Amino acid sequence: MKKKVVSGLLAMTMAATMLSSTAFAEESSDNSYTMFMRNTYAGWIKELNWYDVAEERTGIHVEYVEGPDEFSDVYAEVDQRIISDTLPDAVMTKLAQTNVYGPQGAFADLAPYIEKYAPNLQKYIDDNPDYKALVSDENGAIYGLVKESPIFQDFLGYRVDHLEKAGIDAASIQTVDDFTEAMRTLKEFYGKDNPNYYPLTGREGVFRFGAWFQCLSSVGAEGSHGIYIAHCKDYSFDIMNENAYTMVETMKTWYDEGLLQPQFAEGTFTEGDWEADMINGNGTFFYDYYNRAEWFMENGGPEADPDYQMGVLDNFKDADGNLIVGAGTCKYNEECVTAVNAKCDEEKIKTILTFIDYFYSEEGITLANYGVEGESYEVAEDGTKQFIADYATEEAKPEGEKKWSFLSDRFTVCKPVDNEAFFAWNAPLIADACSKYMVDDHIRTGVNMTYTAEETEELANLVATVYDAEIAGMTAFVTGSNELNEENWAAFQEEMNGLGLSRIEEIQTASYNRMYSE
Repeated sequence: MKKKVVSGLLAMTMAATMLSSTAFAEESSDNSYTMFMRNTYAGWIKELNWYDVAEERTGIHVEYVEGPDEFSDVYAEVDQRIISDTLPDAVMTKLAQTNVYGPQGAFADLAPYIEKYAPNLQKYIDDNPDYKALVSDENGAIYGLVKESPIFQDFLGYRVDHLEKAGIDAASIQTVDDFTEAMRTLKEFYGKDNPNYYPLTGREGVFRFGAWFQCLSSVGAEGSHGIYIAHCKDYSFDIMNENAYTMVETMKTWYDEGLLQPQFAEGTFTEGDWEADMINGNGTFFYDYYNRAEWFMENGGPEADPDYQMGVLDNFKDADGNLIVGAGTCKYNEECVTAVNAKCDEEKIKTILTFIDYFYSEEGITLANYGVEGESYEVAEDGTKQFIADYATEEAKPEGEKKWSFLSDRFTVCKPVDNEAFFAWNAPLIADACSKYMVDDHIRTGVNMTYTAEETEELANLVATVYDAEIAGMTAFVTGSNELNEENWAAFQEEMNGLGLSRIEEIQTASYNRMYSE
């Protein structure tokens, strides 16, 4: 097995204290356990009908110890609970922490207990070598179980009514050039009376269009290109790819012609700014989280304009008519990991793993992804499962009220994900788009990567420096504060390599080869 990720930011905390013999973890053999979790997630779990059914069927109850809402604060509290010896039986943590604290005695090695008490989970591990490589250290120890996540890409959402009123056929927008021409038409139509109108808007980082120009960062057996760590989907790009110059050149055209919201281009447009623009009619297109088009329909769009209607466009095609693959998420979310307090006795570990193991059984997988037959789903004549619970009704229930919900991008318990069920459990607008566009030929699945302690520390410094410098450099080209030409672009590339881009790529390649090369 390979050596796992170790966070340099966390290593110092274990040196500050030794675990005492008075652990917060329970050592009883009752059918319950405590678990520390982000408070928002704990609140969502308490509302889930299917989770209650799982507790009834297993006879196991989980008492949640609610942590902060911000992820960084959650992980910081895990650090502090280890130092103060106040860990509950289980904790929501991240893989980097389990790989620091597990070998140092804070978290239990689950591998022998999984083999003994969790046959369904053991089969999943054996059947998924990538997962096994991710969660196991060089000695085969497993200190944390990683959450499986849906595989999805961002969607290009748009105002259907805007295009119709401007005389644009959405089906005619096949390429980036088509898109640019459509924005010019929209600018002329809506911008003549509205100086605040820009066809393309968005939030925070603007360089999210790498897929459109086929210049995504990547990693594989042939090497690494661009900053892939933490950017396999969002803000993924490779400035050494010749298409990256075309991307920046095109975005500069959008900026110069007033097609791109200028504050968005400059990186100063907040999420609230963007939402207000889209609701108030100051924007038509955005490229963001897959269900955002429906969010605008549910959060003020039709109230602001009775004609308001959102839609989703398919992936663009290249000049030869080939579909362009979008950047997708990783299968495993290394920020949502379940670890078990090493002070737990074997009976408590058995209880924890028995509950988790249920969700890897056929019955548990069906329950977590579809619910209960006759209540939330039914089986059609062809054997497929179809939801009978209504998405809009269930998701609109007041906070704290029990409901059926199958949003598998949220962390509830470590379990397999049924992508088809996850996409189907959405409003018709999104469910329909997902059935068309969340398919293999549309999405590049991200690759989970692990790093040694030394690599992690070096990457933390390099990525923070290089990524910010890349963003600043490209922003300067787009906004015109630095002239975009081949000479200046080459100098920019050379500068980024000098700051450490080439070294980042070397480390990423080494990690990939350790994990995936035979």
